Amino acid sequence: MSLASMYHRCLFVVLAGTSLLVSAEDEKFSMPETISLEFALQQADSSHPELEQARAAIELAEAERLSAEALTGTNVSIDARARYVEPNTIAVDQSHNDSSISLLASKNLYDFGRSAAAEQAAAAAVQGEQKNLIDVRNQRRLEIMQRYFDTLLADLEFLRDNEDMAVAFIRFDKARDRREVGQLSDIEVFDMQNRYEQVRLMRYRSEASQRSTRARLALAMNRPNQLPATLQTPGLTSLQRKRPDLEMLQEQARKNNSLLHAAKARVQAAQARVDEAHASHNPVLSGEFEASDYSRSFGSRDDVRIGLRLNIPLTTGGRDKAQIARQRAKLRQARAQQTVQQRKLEQAVLETWLELGSLQAQMDQATAQLNYRELYLDQRRALYEMEAEANLGDAMVQISEAQRYLAETQFKTAMACARLDALLGKTVYAQEPVVAGKGKQ
Repeated sequence: MSLASMYHRCLFVVLAGTSLLVSAEDEKFSMPETISLEFALQQADSSHPELEQARAAIELAEAERLSAEALTGTNVSIDARARYVEPNTIAVDQSHNDSSISLLASKNLYDFGRSAAAEQAAAAAVQGEQKNLIDVRNQRRLEIMQRYFDTLLADLEFLRDNEDMAVAFIRFDKARDRREVGQLSDIEVFDMQNRYEQVRLMRYRSEASQRSTRARLALAMNRPNQLPATLQTPGLTSLQRKRPDLEMLQEQARKNNSLLHAAKARVQAAQARVDEAHASHNPVLSGEFEASDYSRSFGSRDDVRIGLRLNIPLTTGGRDKAQIARQRAKLRQARAQQTVQQRKLEQAVLETWLELGSLQAQMDQATAQLNYRELYLDQRRALYEMEAEANLGDAMVQISEAQRYLAETQFKTAMACARLDALLGKTVYAQEPVVAGKGKQ
């Protein structure tokens, strides 16, 4: 029995046993009655708080870059002054209006590497935050995938427990009838009732899990209070992948991982800030221009001035040394963080690679178990029809559990492949759209 066909069975039970309503609180967005994994993943780029934080970090880094570029920008201003004076009695011009207006322009022409280092540091910081945003998007997709699969599994668990409760109730009901004719004792009937109450409790917990997993999925999709009613079973193309060589995976991860790229960019930014700190007490050569108009004219007043200014710091009281020490410490910290990130990456790749190997063995075992349960169900059904056996219900519960276990194994494999894609710097999207008319819940 395919995963899609057993999900058709689950849909019937879920719609009969639960009442999951879709909220329409958001006027701009209404959750469809049936959603696919592809649709869910499209919500990963919505205005989620984690994405907003990453985008804000890029904007802050971009602001620092603009500030660094401003070090060599042209500054233009107008200086206007209105002033009343009482001139000296010997002054040639005895007027009282001493107002003036001036156009001032200045530009740093050369600062011996300070502005260049600042711009390099800012550009590297922007690049690092952009790489971090790529990883944040992938983590959002991974979370949505996990919540989507959790919801599918919750539905399958409800199907299993609902069938188990039906079987337990039938046995308990028959036990009460047999007690009436003296075939069973009270303790045997109470044992049947205890078994029924246990599976009934599990069934209610499974039903609650259906609601809670949908709520977590809606939250991951950044659509709180808009619970999806029906989920399509995705086509898991990643299940057909062969497990690559570990060394090749490690090399690809070191080359393409977004977080490792971000850590390297932060090291570059920290190194550039060290260079900027060294150049902070270098001379600064600037050009100046001034054009003025005065109400009163004096021989010492110039209408236009053009000049060069060279500012050479002689002593800073130790501030330059403190700044250099601070930036060197930050550079050391950034290099250590890069090393830590690379080691975490290599360990994560190794663990995911090992998990895929284990899941392949689990997939073989789950498939064999499901094949056995299907044949066992056919056998029980034949014996039931010949009235030689009456445990068809147990066989149906067992096959429901086998289907759930196989689906869980497939979902774990798909998640492991998706996490591996993220570690390799790829966009997480290992699934293909479901064929129309297939795979609905």
